[in-house]
Amino acid sequence: MQAPAVNDDLFSPTALADPYPVFERLRGAAPIHLLPEQGLHLVVGHDAVRAVLADPDTFSSNIVEVLQVADDQVSASEAGAVDVLATADAPTHTFHRKLVSPAFSRRRVGELADRIDRLIDDRLVPALGSDAFDWMATIASPVPVLMIGELLGLPAADADRLQQWSDTAVEMLSGLVTPDRLTEVTASIMEFMAYLAAQLDTALRSPCGGLIDAVAIEVAEGRMTPEHANILLVQLVTAGSESTTSLIGTAARMVAGDAVLQRELRDDPARIPALIEEAVRLDSPFRGHYRVTTADAVIEGVELPAGSRLMLLWGAANRDDRVFDAPDAIDLDRPNPKVHNSFGHGIHFCIGAHLARLEATRAIIRLLESTGSVTLPPDYAADYVPSLFIRRLAQLPLIVTEVAR
Repeated sequence: MQAPAVNDDLFSPTALADPYPVFERLRGAAPIHLLPEQGLHLVVGHDAVRAVLADPDTFSSNIVEVLQVADDQVSASEAGAVDVLATADAPTHTFHRKLVSPAFSRRRVGELADRIDRLIDDRLVPALGSDAFDWMATIASPVPVLMIGELLGLPAADADRLQQWSDTAVEMLSGLVTPDRLTEVTASIMEFMAYLAAQLDTALRSPCGGLIDAVAIEVAEGRMTPEHANILLVQLVTAGSESTTSLIGTAARMVAGDAVLQRELRDDPARIPALIEEAVRLDSPFRGHYRVTTADAVIEGVELPAGSRLMLLWGAANRDDRVFDAPDAIDLDRPNPKVHNSFGHGIHFCIGAHLARLEATRAIIRLLESTGSVTLPPDYAADYVPSLFIRRLAQLPLIVTEVAR
């Protein structure tokens, strides 16, 4: 059978701010839907997403086209991307993953807890001198960029620029860049690429002990082109910081917005990792990722001819009530806490998942240890960065009180 056509407006400001009612309606009708004008299949069912992820040979990760909104019209435009790591297929993906995975292993990441705490405390302690502060600007945005920069071996003094470049690269993928803004965004990304090229040259002459040393060697010995190395580093910086920033923001919003939950976590901090899993499940940092079929395929009865383009909607699949009981609720006792798709699955499971989980866990631990209470302003309404691609809070004002002595 063919996938039913989507009748809902998935790209209105209302739907982008809260897509979950639309996702629920779509899941109730079918696991896969079609945006006919864009020729894009939307995969919303958990099992359908997992079936795609389990077959990377048939469902290529190479980016062919991305969604773009202009004059209230949604179209699919050519991506024009160089495919590396997350958007590469085997054997290129295998090569890239083998190169970078040691820096993100569970053991290596576990050694970073103290360093992450220092990065958090350096920014959190001064902020606690006032009654309220923006969690996103103070902690959620800068800490992941600083951490990924250290792992790569980039100068800490460049963290602010890295954050700006990362935001610009994500904006390019948002699908909402206006023609006037496009020139500025493109220039910023070119500046980012030039910076990384210079850092690669420096790493070859004077190794810094970071992951960039290994990438520079691959370029010098001809196993990787400079362009691929550059895009690989861009992807590590942007994906490595963006997803963690979103997760840290979502987790803090949940804590600040639910007094019962907050008390439970204060009484038993060992439950904070469970909160992190619920945060990343309920609000996936990335709305979805693209796939294209290399051969005819059938997923849950839906026929997908070769060349079909798909978008795997993590946020929809993560609230599938056939897999998760009470899928819209925070449940710290969920028997299957890591069955969500926010970190992917299979060969493309997020290489930075261990790091993202640790950074988010430590951020919430330090927030609760450093305060007596954390709440949201009475008039607070969640405000998300406009994007078809990511889901990240633009601001998160927190009202805090001191720890009772």
